[in-house]
Amino acid sequence: MNSSKRKNALIAGISLILMAVLVGYAYGFVYGSLVFPEQGQKTLDAIQNSIGTFKFGIASWIGILILDILVAWALYLFLKEVQPRLSLVTAAIRILYAGMLGLAIYHQVAVLSMLDGGGAVSQVMQELKAFENIWSLGLIVFGLHLVGLGILCWKAAFVPNFWGGLLIFAGICYSAIHLAKALFPDQINQIISIEQVLSLPMAFAEIGLAVWLLWKGGKTPIKTLNA
Repeated sequence: MNSSKRKNALIAGISLILMAVLVGYAYGFVYGSLVFPEQGQKTLDAIQNSIGTFKFGIASWIGILILDILVAWALYLFLKEVQPRLSLVTAAIRILYAGMLGLAIYHQVAVLSMLDGGGAVSQVMQELKAFENIWSLGLIVFGLHLVGLGILCWKAAFVPNFWGGLLIFAGICYSAIHLAKALFPDQINQIISIEQVLSLPMAFAEIGLAVWLLWKGGKTPIKTLNA
């Protein structure tokens, strides 16, 4: 067992699991319970009545951003022997996504300052919409990262092909869905319906890889190196 490879697998695996928990809290619970599309006053009242929860949500997003950078670096080290240049580019793409996420988070922070300054409902909703739009654009980039990661896993002698194929599929789904949201906003309901169908394999790709990294990553070779 390569101790360095095992350490990087554990760092990446633990970080991915923590990210999944934080995303579930920050987006699934906080954002989902406080933000109501097309209902500005209801959204403003909900945030004002649960300002502490909203702040914890922002803190969770910042934690996700930090973990994204940590995952990018750990997976780069874990996979760089497979194809160093592709591994570096794949990591850089995830860091670019983290930067876009940071810009999106800024718009949630701006909501806090508006609440302190008595900002109008329309201004608050504009900031929240900016958060959603920038994050969605970032997920196009994130999808490209998953495709690169999938190719690396497919080529690696020490990762099952299954994870490589699933990551490539998930990456294509992320990029295609969020590109469609940007290009065809009038078809958003249909796009969301497709996204709901594909959400399980999209989520399972990284979470499943995380579990494999914790269980097997860096321990023993899986197969001979793919061409």
